[in-house]
Amino acid sequence: MRDESRPTSDLYALIGIAVAEFIREERVFKAHDISLSLHVMKLGTNDEEFRHLCDAAMRLLADLMH
Repeated sequence: MRDESRPTSDLYALIGIAVAEFIREERVFKAHDISLSLHVMKLGTNDEEFRHLCDAAMRLLADLMH
């Protein structure tokens, strides 16, 4: 049985995509910047599953920041 509270590889991959943008552009960033990037990604799609994944990634980062 899968632990629903445990982050999935899709979640880590999505966070990695957000981080890669900052690295590619050689920009300094913090966890909050990654959350903002995920929020923009979420707003840019109509795919409900992707939107839920973005929300989960933002929650994970928020938990890590607090």
